[in-house]
Amino acid sequence: MKTYSGYSDEYLFSLVQNGDNVAFDVLYERFFPLLYVHALRKLDDAQEAKDLVQDTFTALYQKREIIGELQNFSGYLYVSLKNNILNFLEKKNVRSSYLETLDQQQSYSSVEGYVFEKELKAQIEEGIDLLPEKMRLVFELSRFEHLSHKEIGEQLNISDKTVKRQIVNALKIIRSKINLLFF
Repeated sequence: MKTYSGYSDEYLFSLVQNGDNVAFDVLYERFFPLLYVHALRKLDDAQEAKDLVQDTFTALYQKREIIGELQNFSGYLYVSLKNNILNFLEKKNVRSSYLETLDQQQSYSSVEGYVFEKELKAQIEEGIDLLPEKMRLVFELSRFEHLSHKEIGEQLNISDKTVKRQIVNALKIIRSKINLLFF
């Protein structure tokens, strides 16, 4: 069995790009503890930190064939993790801002109106929770951050048509979750 302990991170990653999964395991073992501590300092939540570091490695593995040669593997990992943390915090802020806005709406004169709003809000939130992560991010950037399709596409490195398709699909999923008795 090969020993990988003397190889540089960049060389190990080139092996990963050529299909060597053992090299990936070595990189994972080298960097997971360091990235986890970094994420934990930023998030103050052990599970969220672990999930984001895991997501960083998953994305690295999925993109391994298109990334190209890296001169600074550890730098690439830290930047990827930083971006994952920022996206997570932004998503968390968008959701809490949205919920605050809904809670601060005008008071209703009737109990039925209040109950209707609460139930509808809960169903919309359930619909949003059903969305795949990327689709949810596109939807929230569109509806809560009021970004244009072009701005979302540039931020997420996807086409305007993909953004539009994601929003249309998100609305279909959310609408399917809303109980038809309201209408």
